[in-house]
Amino acid sequence: MPHPTVPAADLSVQQRAYIALYALRLGTASRADILASYHLTEADLQAHQAGWEELLAHHADCQRQMPRPDAESCRLVNCC
Repeated sequence: MPHPTVPAADLSVQQRAYIALYALRLGTASRADILASYHLTEADLQAHQAGWEELLAHHADCQRQMPRPDAESCRLVNCC
């Protein structure tokens, strides 16, 4: 079984960058070690940073509890 930090040959640079950014967030290894482990450069991380942050924001939105309307406001908009 391969070591978990060795990226699979079929992962794209974007996928490896997302994994590396997550590893950096966890703080379990140095930045240089993570970049080397995933065969990435600082430019690769910069190129995919915004997309990774968008993915995190989307995940946070999905985990947030939706507000429940009270019965009166529900009747006003005929949603129930």
